[in-house]
Formats: sequence, structure tokens, C-alpha cells
Amino acid sequence: MSDHGLRAKIIKELGGLYPGLYSDQNVALVATHSHAGVGGFASNLLPQITSLGFVPATFDAIVAGTLVAVQKAHANLELGALSVGNTTILDANINRSPSAYDANPAAEKARYAFNVDKEMSLLKFLSNNGTQRGFLSFFPVHGAWSSR
Repeated sequence: MSDHGLRAKIIKELGGLYPGLYSDQNVALVATHSHAGVGGFASNLLPQITSLGFVPATFDAIVAGTLVAVQKAHANLELGALSVGNTTILDANINRSPSAYDANPAAEKARYAFNVDKEMSLLKFLSNNGTQRGFLSFFPVHGAWSSR
């Protein structure tokens, strides 16, 4: 998962590499949420406590790796198009606290079909010749556990 401090540092560095091009207004940093990933990079107190403090080497490695990825992508820019799609995905995510959700007013719960968002949106990047170049997905996931 990402962090405000990481985002600020990456955007500052991108500003130095590409003055006037990449900014807080046009950069999307996304990350997979994992409880098994590296720690010590977050600027917030709670994640620092659970990873035994801030680790500059971890923070710097994430920034450096992100900058390399952006530089490679930037070097391969080409004209293209975007497409967007939405779908409902069942049995892929769970509400970690159904009892807390159930404490919401009935009128609030009636607005939704499920106790967690099941809608996935996808922004797909295509080159002008139709080659898929990448995607940006939006789907709230805490994986569903199953004994199956």
C-alpha cells in the first residue's frame, strides 16, 4: 500500500526529472494492500510502530524503484486511447466486520446490495494500433478466505 510521504517524495523527484510534466495533479500511485509486505516506509505513526520504526533504506528503495518504473514507461510513451469498464465481482472480497456494518441504520444498508463494494472499475490504456499498454483498476479487496 502507498503512503503520503512516499507519494510526496516520488512526485518531488519526478518534478526534478521531468520539470512541469508530472505533478500531484496527474500522477496515480497504486499498490496492492498486503499484510505480508515490507514495513518501515510509512510516514504515519501506527505503521511505524508495527514495523519497529521508520527504515530509510526501505523508503529509499521504494522511491528509487518507482522512479525507474516511471522512467521506463516515459521512455515508451506513444499515442493511444483509453477505455473504461465496470463489472460486479462476487466471491472475491469480504467485509472484515459484518457486525459493524449491520449496526448502520436500515436506510443506509438499503442503499446497497451487499455489505461491501463488489463493483470493479477498470481503465485500460491502448496504443493506436490496439495493443494493450496497461490498466488501472479500482476494486476494494480484502481477500475472502475459504477452506475449499
